[in-house]
Amino acid sequence: MYELELTEVTKTFKNKTAVQNVSVCLSHGVYGLLGENGAGKTTLMRMLCGILKPTQGMIRCDGMPILQMGGEYRRLLGYLPQDLGYYGDFSALRFLNYMAALKALPEEYARTRIDELLEMVDLSGVKKNKLKTFSGGMLRRVGIAQALLNDPEILVLDEPTSGLDPGERVRFRNIISSLGKNRLVILSTHIVSDVEYIADKIMIMKDGQIMQIGDEAQILKQAEGCVWSCIVSEREAEELGRQYVISNLRNQGNQVQLRIVSADKPVENAAPVEVTLEDAYLYFTKKKYTLPDS
Repeated sequence: MYELELTEVTKTFKNKTAVQNVSVCLSHGVYGLLGENGAGKTTLMRMLCGILKPTQGMIRCDGMPILQMGGEYRRLLGYLPQDLGYYGDFSALRFLNYMAALKALPEEYARTRIDELLEMVDLSGVKKNKLKTFSGGMLRRVGIAQALLNDPEILVLDEPTSGLDPGERVRFRNIISSLGKNRLVILSTHIVSDVEYIADKIMIMKDGQIMQIGDEAQILKQAEGCVWSCIVSEREAEELGRQYVISNLRNQGNQVQLRIVSADKPVENAAPVEVTLEDAYLYFTKKKYTLPDS
């Protein structure tokens, strides 16, 4: 098992700091990196893969700086970028053979490995079909297969379920969960349910910083007592929506039931309720949603 250690990692582009002073240690299991678009997740993932160099700080694998490891680190790594580049006229089989050649895998090993992976991602029956005919979910499965070609010890997945329908998302989550048993998997997403079901550890990121890290129980505990339910008039609901983070709204005739994320009791008739991971995510990122006009 390998360990990644990030020490005060910062990445600045001109006048924008995308990742700021991140220090964290990652060992085996599935880590869910949760944050809204623009939080710095992709920049952090690209630095973990050695594609970007930190402006400041250091990333080490088992104590060795990854930028010094070169090819040795790349042999440990599997990467699925947010946007997988591919040739539409290639079949799935040809594309995976092409990627295996780029990774300098022995031909006989590559042939056997590709067959195994196509079976694992349930694409054996369409392996000779052109990629331009594949659905988004099928392309993501091709993507995970190419990331696993070298049987990596460290697997980095950037928004792997983005754009997938619910069935494909569940299928993909199951694949990722099984992969986390014997390797380090880092999964970035803005979809709470993606990490809720499969992540051993959750990292919540905002404005380039890791706000919280821990297992689900630890994350939820930090937000205990900060979620409330109340029934108010439509006018009160509009006013509360301007003051607080509303995680859920349900109309009940002329009244509205609100689920409010707040450290303080928002209204007199508000009652505390059990925290969900989505509530905790909103609590730590303080993201506010404007209620639609009635």
